[in-house]
Amino acid sequence: MNNTDKFLADVKRIVKRNHSETTQYDGLECSRQVANLFCSYNKELGALPNSIAEYWLTTYVKKGSDLGQEPSSKSQDWLADVLEFLAGEESELKSITATDWVTLRDLINFEAEDLPMEVLSSLMGTLLERGVL
Repeated sequence: MNNTDKFLADVKRIVKRNHSETTQYDGLECSRQVANLFCSYNKELGALPNSIAEYWLTTYVKKGSDLGQEPSSKSQDWLADVLEFLAGEESELKSITATDWVTLRDLINFEAEDLPMEVLSSLMGTLLERGVL
């Protein structure tokens, strides 16, 4: 099981626990817990994961068609793709749109001085390949 598979399994556990422990499921609260999980997988990247998680909550969760169904599989896949991107894993990263790439570039640029050089280099290389640099 790779890191992404483990992350998605952990997300499913969070969603299942939230459904079973409450009488009224709160998709936003569950999504916040998933965002915290995402950040915990990327602790070495300083504040960047928090910024990305906030973007995800704003763009993919709060603007979703049904907050009671969040985090949707689409929004989970987006976080998993970003997790792979941050880890430098080769993947298609299909869930990340052109607008997302520009936002990710801006977030990385803002946090660049606090990122390890090898991570920053890898991220910038992927951004260059995606045509957003």
